[in-house]
Amino acid sequence: MQTSQLHKFIIRLSFLGANFSGWQIQNNAPTIQGEIMKGLHYFLDRKSPLIVGAGRTDAGVHAINFFAHFEFYNQYLDTNNLLYNLNRFLPDNIVIHSIKLVSSDFHARFSAISRKYEYLVSTKKDPFLINRAFYFYKELDLELMNLASNMLLGHKNCSSFSKSNYDNSICNIQSAYWFKSKNMLIFSIESNRFLYNMVRCIVGTLIDVGLKKINLEDFTNIIESNNRSNAGFSVPAYGLYLSDVKYPKKYIL
Repeated sequence: MQTSQLHKFIIRLSFLGANFSGWQIQNNAPTIQGEIMKGLHYFLDRKSPLIVGAGRTDAGVHAINFFAHFEFYNQYLDTNNLLYNLNRFLPDNIVIHSIKLVSSDFHARFSAISRKYEYLVSTKKDPFLINRAFYFYKELDLELMNLASNMLLGHKNCSSFSKSNYDNSICNIQSAYWFKSKNMLIFSIESNRFLYNMVRCIVGTLIDVGLKKINLEDFTNIIESNNRSNAGFSVPAYGLYLSDVKYPKKYIL
């Protein structure tokens, strides 16, 4: 039965961002949000409210575990059928894993308590990793990079690692570390929030540490300077993955 009351549904999805101009819908460029909205309008209602994502990924950035919510008038929506139809409709580089009814107070962006990103650095040239990992051939000191990563933990002003100015640049970074898997160096970072371009700039600055262009004291000074021009280069977007978003346990996702 359809009523005037809107009911909220959560979508869990993954996407390869190489051919998209980020998550947020744009007039003249393909985006993840735009593609999903086309599908919802086609299968549900042209007047469906805008789908809301867990964050605004930049152009070229990928997501392994991304969440979004939308509202619809019918709480008895056949989510299995919609899941099947959307996956047939959407391009191959976007996949919907699940669609579930969720409580009305849930918000894909503002209910999140943390987000985790991973950045992939390939130490070996690999044609199958084009637009999926950053190839870097020089040897890096992973131990030094992890010592520097540990300095990021806690409530930190992260304005040194962002292109944009914020009234509040404090981020609560809960974990930050590097690990190696075969020919891949992977940087993992989890925080309650991220500033624009923050992860890519942190990775570039940590690479400078690994190359011994800067030492640990320099890295501390960069953090405390609150000045983007003191930090290192921003690595390419295509090596960055939003790997997870965490929500309070009361939301069964």
